[in-house]
Amino acid sequence: MRRIDTGGRTEVLPGGQMPHLFWRAALSLTLAAGFVWLLTARLGELDLGAVGVAVSGVAALHWAAAAGATLISFWAVGHYDAVVHRHFATGVPSAVARRAGVSAIAISQMLGLGVITGAIVRWRMLPGQTPALATRLTVAVALSFLAGWGVVTSVVLLALPDAPFKPVAALVLLAAAGTLAVGIAGLAHRSGWPNVLTQVRLIGLAAVDTLAAALALYLLLPADLGLSLVHLLPAFLLAQGAGLVSGTPGGIGAFEVTLLALLPSVAAEPLLAAVLAWRIVYYALPAMLAAVLTALGPARLAPFTPAMPDTTRRARPRAEVAIRQQGEHAMLPCGTWLVARTPHLAVGMFDPLSPPRQALACLTDAAHGLGCWPVIYKCTGRMAVVARARGWHLHRVAREAWLDPQGFRLSDPARAGLRRKLRKAQAAGVTVHLAARLPLAAMARIAADWAAAHGGERGFSMGRYAPEYVAGQRVCLATHGDRLVAFATFHADAGEWTLDLMRHGADTPEGTMQALLACAISEAATLNVPRLSLAAVPEAAFAGGGALLRLQNTLGRKGAGLLQFKAAFAPRWQPLYLAAPRRAGLILAAAEIARAVVAPPGLPKSEQDHAEFEFASAAASWHRRIE
Repeated sequence: MRRIDTGGRTEVLPGGQMPHLFWRAALSLTLAAGFVWLLTARLGELDLGAVGVAVSGVAALHWAAAAGATLISFWAVGHYDAVVHRHFATGVPSAVARRAGVSAIAISQMLGLGVITGAIVRWRMLPGQTPALATRLTVAVALSFLAGWGVVTSVVLLALPDAPFKPVAALVLLAAAGTLAVGIAGLAHRSGWPNVLTQVRLIGLAAVDTLAAALALYLLLPADLGLSLVHLLPAFLLAQGAGLVSGTPGGIGAFEVTLLALLPSVAAEPLLAAVLAWRIVYYALPAMLAAVLTALGPARLAPFTPAMPDTTRRARPRAEVAIRQQGEHAMLPCGTWLVARTPHLAVGMFDPLSPPRQALACLTDAAHGLGCWPVIYKCTGRMAVVARARGWHLHRVAREAWLDPQGFRLSDPARAGLRRKLRKAQAAGVTVHLAARLPLAAMARIAADWAAAHGGERGFSMGRYAPEYVAGQRVCLATHGDRLVAFATFHADAGEWTLDLMRHGADTPEGTMQALLACAISEAATLNVPRLSLAAVPEAAFAGGGALLRLQNTLGRKGAGLLQFKAAFAPRWQPLYLAAPRRAGLILAAAEIARAVVAPPGLPKSEQDHAEFEFASAAASWHRRIE
């Protein structure tokens, strides 16, 4: 009936797909011929003159009301395309995506062969996009609409007492619940599976679309036909499904035959007259308007106007932003903010480098463009105050330990425990130094042993060992005799060093890790670095935070030891916050960030891995969307 080639595997890419397309087209034409023959046979039993009289008798008010319902349906159609574009992170503005989607659906549902005609129109209406992308979008829209139609139809069949096929509807809803569960868990996020926000949006738009289409037909029925909307709706949705399966232009034949079969007690002539009028309003008129839009071509994009420079004091660059070098996260240009992705979130990491208000608006726009909710993770009080003023909700998730290398004194009474640890390392014969040349093979062995002993490396806001990654850091090495036993790495710039990796073997002498950090503090002082961060300790380690922090801090059981280790340096403590525009966003962020920390995906092999847009991987393309 519209926008669907039900097989969904004809991606219309060059090469061997053409024979497949030929056979699908042949099957579609065969089905069309069969349904048209059935319809013709049925029409032979009817008074076609009465059908014509009934069409001419439709009141102008009813035509106008049906046209209004059609507008509502196509409003949903346009937004459907915009949601799919956001899921694939194409970067196409929503207005352009909606215009292309409405044009493609209006023309393809009239002509049939939805994947082919829809892809051609989308390619025409999407400036700068490839035929392959237009085809992928068309397939995605077709399959997701079919899934949405299945959910909406099943809900209607179960909700209405006299509707048929209730066992089948229950099975469809059970399958839909499974796909929602996969989206909620984010189990297939990296393979391009839509998150639950996207799934719910698509189902909601499918409901608006199909129910508005049914309303348009109902408004054209004769008042004396005695058919209520409650009785029409299940028959309409099932007939629509038959049209989708047939692949014929407008589902012609399949729709009418199925509708007549499901409404045997309704007079056929006035019902078919209403269907004919509906096809004029819902198919012919939109197709003609879409043909004009397609002939005019793509929407003209507004020229880019550079923003006026913001003279507000910018934030001090954070050395920790260098975690971007691992390839997982991207930089938000308009807010100069490091952004991470989870299945349902676009996460602003740490503080932005641009003014907070500007950066917050930028993050919100970027999240909307990716079909996600925006959140902020581990921001300082400066950013948290601005977020709270904009109505965001806050929760303290960690405290960052930092100190001034210039003013650091081991003789401080608060560092007595640290001095004992350093003496033990010295007595064991451990020597530490800042590396001029990295023993990468030995470091890799230590990192692998550490990961095996600790259940794997952590991720998201924590660095993971990779030779190219540590080669760009300051590294302190600890040796015992002539053997490397531990190392610590630091993100480093002129304004700050930040602790990143701490790795050691099973037999590392006591006090070695403290000696590595003391070495880094001494070297930073020599270079006049004003700030050295020992990184954050989860708030749960400070005996506070409640259930949300326990959810967020899956590693909280180790927080007490981490706090004890860092507290020995008598650092200053700076609160860090989680912020979200909704309270539900805080809970979702706590769960998804904890999962991303404990079970991170594999690191990209190289920057080239992000160069190609893949239909099955939105994770690769979202970097291009915001960078």
